[in-house]
Amino acid sequence: MVGRWKPRHILKIPQVHIQLGPTHPSRLADHYNHTLAPDLLYLHYSHVPSGSLPPVPQPDPSDPYQRHRKTPALKGNRPLRPAAPETTPENVTRLERIILHTMVKEALTNKNTLWPAAMAFKAISGESYHGGGRLSTQGVQIIQSSSGVAEFKVRAGLQIATKVEMRGEKMYEFIGSLVDFVLPRLRDFRGVPMPVASSSSTSASATAGIVSFGLPHTAMGLFPQIEVNVDAYPRMSGMHIQFITNARGKGAQDRARALLSGFRIPFIRG
Repeated sequence: MVGRWKPRHILKIPQVHIQLGPTHPSRLADHYNHTLAPDLLYLHYSHVPSGSLPPVPQPDPSDPYQRHRKTPALKGNRPLRPAAPETTPENVTRLERIILHTMVKEALTNKNTLWPAAMAFKAISGESYHGGGRLSTQGVQIIQSSSGVAEFKVRAGLQIATKVEMRGEKMYEFIGSLVDFVLPRLRDFRGVPMPVASSSSTSASATAGIVSFGLPHTAMGLFPQIEVNVDAYPRMSGMHIQFITNARGKGAQDRARALLSGFRIPFIRG
């Protein structure tokens, strides 16, 4: 009797979309909402309204010598960039996401060497594919090379790197582990280097609101998620960390550094 049942006769289990919410209050999230955000609003607020961009010169149609001429190009070798928006309680500087990235050189000849770095990133970040019902969570991703470089024996489409993106609760947990367990125990770490005072304030990096720095391979073993079972990770890799904020425009990177310094990440003038 059972053998006559076919898959189309069996009732399918309905798919339930359940999304896991916060399971406990985040210490650093509360620190930002109740302390850092008001302080950053007070620090970056300007009582003088920002000036508008200079008008683009237009030809005079009443002048016969300018009627059919093209609009002259602006002087200088850099295009005009939008002015920084005024600081309000709605757009105060906040951290949007953190990206960890590492490139494993040994993966050029053996792609299996990527797995220790990928599993270490999964343990450090706590992110998994669609974890907690969040469809935007991609977990740890394997990155392929977009083009080939013959000098470094890199072919296009070769799996050589891995990355993971953290948002929300996982993002603040990573910062807590970084500033409490990793940075204080790095011997040669004095702080995140800052550009010199004479550097351009209108460059792409200065107006993007992104702070990035690298850590050596010795830092990976200092994370508590790795240190508790360090024998399970035979190969330690260095990592590149990107802190992406909502700051844009002139002085965006300075506002991003002020936010990270409130999370006890030190900076040092290079």
